[in-house]
Amino acid sequence: MSRSLMFAGAIALFVGGCASSADTERRAQTHDSRARQAAAYEDYDRAAQEKHEADRLHSKAASERADEAASGDIPAAPPADYVPPPPPPVP
Repeated sequence: MSRSLMFAGAIALFVGGCASSADTERRAQTHDSRARQAAAYEDYDRAAQEKHEADRLHSKAASERADEAASGDIPAAPPADYVPPPPPPVP
């Protein structure tokens, strides 16, 4: 039983960890918009955290695009999802 659960978990991590560069870029854009929203509320610590995550994801998406282009496997971009703004800062 334990081995089958570990195997199922490993498969889930393998399948769930394979995101295209378009997915990663969309997540980066989400963090960019959250950073702008947090800065608008003058929550600069949160804005810096979101911007850092956005920069990290932009870099990751660029390397994924290079890998996809090298392998010739360039996926179509999935449709954009609604991204709600972050909650207002706590006073």
